[in-house]
Amino acid sequence: MKLSALVALLPATIHAATPWPTHSFHTTPKTAPLLNVTKVGQTEPGLIFISPSTKNLGSPTIYSDNGDLIWLGPEGSKTFAYQPQYLHGEPVLTFWQGHTEKGFGYGHVSVLNASYHEIHRVTLPSTPSNKFVMPTNESYPSNIDIHESAITENGTMLVTAVNITQTDLSSVGGPKNGWVQDGIIYEIDIKTNDVLFRWSAVEHKKELPLDLVEYPIKDTGTSRSNAYEYPHLNSIAKYGDHYLVSSRYMCSIFLIDKNGDIVWLFHGQQGGTFNAPTNPDAKFCYQHDARIHRHLNAGQKNESLLLSLHNNANVESTTHKKTTTDQRFMLYPGNKTATLVSRTFDKEQPISAVSQGNYQSLARNGSGHYLAGHGSVAKFEEYDASGKLVMRGWFSNLNATTGTYTQTSYRAYRAQWTGKPSSVPDVVACKPARGEGNKVQVYVSWNGATDVAEWKILGGSKGEKVLDLVEKKGFETSVSVDVGFEKVDAIVVEALGGVGDGARSKPARVGSCSSV
Repeated sequence: MKLSALVALLPATIHAATPWPTHSFHTTPKTAPLLNVTKVGQTEPGLIFISPSTKNLGSPTIYSDNGDLIWLGPEGSKTFAYQPQYLHGEPVLTFWQGHTEKGFGYGHVSVLNASYHEIHRVTLPSTPSNKFVMPTNESYPSNIDIHESAITENGTMLVTAVNITQTDLSSVGGPKNGWVQDGIIYEIDIKTNDVLFRWSAVEHKKELPLDLVEYPIKDTGTSRSNAYEYPHLNSIAKYGDHYLVSSRYMCSIFLIDKNGDIVWLFHGQQGGTFNAPTNPDAKFCYQHDARIHRHLNAGQKNESLLLSLHNNANVESTTHKKTTTDQRFMLYPGNKTATLVSRTFDKEQPISAVSQGNYQSLARNGSGHYLAGHGSVAKFEEYDASGKLVMRGWFSNLNATTGTYTQTSYRAYRAQWTGKPSSVPDVVACKPARGEGNKVQVYVSWNGATDVAEWKILGGSKGEKVLDLVEKKGFETSVSVDVGFEKVDAIVVEALGGVGDGARSKPARVGSCSSV
C-alpha cells in the first residue's frame, strides 16, 4: 500500500498505537511526517511552511499543498518562530533553535536565503548592561525566546526574551518577594546584532498590573526555578514606530509607542481600554499571533484598525476545553469600542489547542483568504474571504496515553517560494536481484528544489549516456531503468526545468539493491 493511501485511512484525531506515517528515503537518512491534506475548495497558490517537532527534535520544512515534501531543513532542538519573510526585498526563511524550558527558551534565530544558506544569525548574549538570569545556573550564548522572529521593513528583527527577576506578587496571592518570568521585547539590527529597542513588562507593571493576568498563580512565584509566568509575550509586530504585542496569560493585545508607553490595551475578558465584551463569541484568552491588517486615520478621533488573532481559548490546565477559533475585530481607540468582525473555525473537525498557533492573512494576493495554524494540535486550515473552509491538513495523530500530538508546529504559513539549492541532486543507484533483466534502480532527490520538472538519467562507466527521461514525482523519484546491453557502472542524474535547469549529480556507483 502506498503511504499516501495509508494516511487516508488514518482519521485525523485517531488515538492510535500505530505511529503516524513518515516520509523515508533512499537518498537521505532524514525523515519527515506525511501531510494528510483535504481540499474542499479553491486554495491560494504557494507552498506550506511548518516546523514539525517532537518533544526534543524539530526541523523547518516546506511541503506542496498536495502533501509532497520539498525541503527538510536542519534538524536540531525544537524549532519555533519559523516563517517565510522578506529581508530588504529578498525572500528568506527565519527560524529559532536552542534550549527550551516550559513555555519559553534561550536560543538564536537563523536567517536563510533561497539557497538555504544561513546569511545571518541573530543573537542576544547576556552582557553586564543586558544581563539575563536563568531558572537554573545554566547560561547560553544567546537568549532569544522561542516566540517571534518578525523582520521589519528596516531590516531589523523583533524578538522576545525571558528574564527571571523578583517583584511583589502579593496582589495576586503570591509572595511579596516573588519571582516572575519578565517578558522583554527587543528590536535587533540583523546585520550587526545591535539592540535598537528594549521594553520590559516588569518595568511597566503600573501600566500592566498583575491583576490583568487571567492565568492563576497557584504555587508559582516562590523561587527562581518556579517563577510566575508574567506576562508570557508571544507575538510582536511593528507598525510605524509603534509595537503591537500579544500577552498570552494576560489575554491582552497592547500597543506600545517608541518611548515604551502603552497607547491602548485590548483585554479579551475585561476589555481594557475598550468596552468589555458581552457576547461570548467576542471574548478571547490565551491567544497568539496578533496582527493589524488595516489602520485608518491614525491618531484621530475616528481612528480605526482591523485586528486579527488566533484565539486558543485554552491552556494546558483548562478543565473544560473550548473550541479554538480565529477572530477579527474592528477597534476604535477614539471612542474605546471594539466590534467582532468574524469568528471562524472548522465546524466539521473543531479542535481545542492549548498552546501556539497563528493567523496568516493571504490578502497579498487580493483574495481575502487566510491560513490558520493550530500549534499544539497538528493541524492547519485555509479559509476563503467568506470564512468558508477550503483546505485542512494534518501531520500527526493524538497519543492516547499523553493526550498530546506526537508532532506539533508552532505556526503554519503559505507563501510562494522558489528554492535555489547550491547543492547538487542526490542519487542512489543499484541493481535488483537476478531475473529482472539488465535494469538499474535509480532514486533521485534534490532537497529544497521547487521547480524541477523532469530528471534526465545518464549512465555508463562514468555516467555519460542518456538512458531515460522521467517526470519528477514527489520529494524522491524512483525509476527502474532498462539499460539493455550497456555496461553501467555509474549513474548521473540531471535536473530539467526551473532555476536549477542543467544541474547534475555526482556520479553514483551502481551497487546491489540488497544493500540499499
